[in-house]
Amino acid sequence: MAKKTDYYVCSACGTDFSKWNGRCSVCGEWNTIIEKPQEVKVKRSGTPSAVPLSSIGKENLERIKTGNGEFDLVCGGGIVPGSVILLGGEPGIGKSTLALQISQKLRALYISGEESPAQIRQRGDRISIDPSKVNISINNEVDDIISLAHKMKPGCLIVDSIQTVYNAELPGIVGSVSQVRESASRLVDLAKRNDIPVILIGHITKEGSIAGPKLLEHIVDTVLYFEGDFSREFRVLRAFKNRYGSVNELGLFRMTEQGLEEVKDKNRIFLNPFRSPSPGNAVSAAFEGSRTILFEVQALVTFSSFSNPRRLSDGFDINRLLIICAVLEKHAGLKLGNFDVFINVSGGFNISETSGDLAVAVAIASSLKEKSVEEGSGFIGEVSLAGELRPVSQIEKRVQEFRFSGFKRIYVSEGDVEKARGAGFDGEIIGARTVSQVLGLVF
Repeated sequence: MAKKTDYYVCSACGTDFSKWNGRCSVCGEWNTIIEKPQEVKVKRSGTPSAVPLSSIGKENLERIKTGNGEFDLVCGGGIVPGSVILLGGEPGIGKSTLALQISQKLRALYISGEESPAQIRQRGDRISIDPSKVNISINNEVDDIISLAHKMKPGCLIVDSIQTVYNAELPGIVGSVSQVRESASRLVDLAKRNDIPVILIGHITKEGSIAGPKLLEHIVDTVLYFEGDFSREFRVLRAFKNRYGSVNELGLFRMTEQGLEEVKDKNRIFLNPFRSPSPGNAVSAAFEGSRTILFEVQALVTFSSFSNPRRLSDGFDINRLLIICAVLEKHAGLKLGNFDVFINVSGGFNISETSGDLAVAVAIASSLKEKSVEEGSGFIGEVSLAGELRPVSQIEKRVQEFRFSGFKRIYVSEGDVEKARGAGFDGEIIGARTVSQVLGLVF
């Protein structure tokens, strides 16, 4: 019979070793490798079974609505029964507030490892939560959490946070990689076997990723990141992984004294008043999931005292900026060789598509010429290396968003003119073949 042997595990990163070492060769930490007894696998009695897929009732496929439209949108239309959602974000960004707001609609069991019940009640009163619909527990032992969930059968289990949950049978401090990995695996098994949706709140490291092993993101069904600038009131909820929906959706919230409010006028975040007379501003439209968002590009072109002028961008791909600057010099006659070019997308928005190329080119020309773009003008188009304007996808939805926001004219490529006019735009649709033609018409 084979001899039962023990093995060693690093309490910092969770790596297994066959013998003890003073330093972990993976994470580089000292004195973190501890001995762990080899678990004896007990074979369960009975024979394995399988059921036809057609026998699975459709009632298990219906999504659960949380009452928060933005959260449901990012999840793909609601929470799927038995799914596990990992919600991450910086401390104080609003993760616990969002979880508490959706908990009353779900009859949730709220496991708190960082706040006392009195603190949670105080927050609940501030954001007008019905306390009779939420059950609170501060027991962080994973076996106790599972027993409590079997006993109460909640509509949802919320764990705040997963880094505070521990397994009493496992060595290592609370929050270590091995503890987080084992606790999360047990909670995922609970969700799948009992069709109880589980929301795990996770901390963010200084590198911007969720603390704990990468396995934590692999075993859950959905990974959501809560983002925002603490100097501003707006928050953005993004999906980076979703087995039951699109990862391109984003939810928009406003942080107020009464909690998080859904943002209905989404263009207010990314679009400054387009009637601003200052040079260097241009407006375009981009897609984020199923949403069309208008954003404003701000450009600053200043004389450079260095031999190599700088090109910097915030919210726009720097390599794309270099290409547009080269195209403007080659095909539009703009002398940018002695000027620094700075690009910023207002509201903290990141442009991940090429439909905003024309707006960036117009904003640069506007700042260089010290001439403002005419009020109520929008720009949609991709700039090629030859200086030509290429058509973009879903031009009709982009034009409709400009129409809803009161714009008067839109500059597009010649290939998109017919589709743009068919979108019911009341203003003027101006088609152009090259970026040089657009600059001639605008200025």
